[in-house]
Amino acid sequence: MLIKTAFLLLNSSMANVSAQPLDRDNITSCAYQAGTAYEIQQIRHKEGHNWEEFEANIRKIYSESQGRKDLLAIAGQVFIQPVETDADTIHDQIFDACVQRQQGTEPLT
Repeated sequence: MLIKTAFLLLNSSMANVSAQPLDRDNITSCAYQAGTAYEIQQIRHKEGHNWEEFEANIRKIYSESQGRKDLLAIAGQVFIQPVETDADTIHDQIFDACVQRQQGTEPLT
């Protein structure tokens, strides 16, 4: 998965010449978000896929903070995907979307 992530990063940074280059902090942030999404999807596979229960557990474990808000935002992106979706696929989707957002090349929906 690490090799695939590095390849995707290299490929996405070269694909659009007009896109802004990513600095180390942005790459780290995207990798963190994608890794977190991967772990959340793994939890869904093991423990179920109920958003309300997951959100309540996160709110119980973590105090109100930017970290908790960020975690729930990432989880929200994961939970809109079908529970059957492979965790590697979730990782790649979140990473690619983050890179595109950082570069300003995210498609308008």
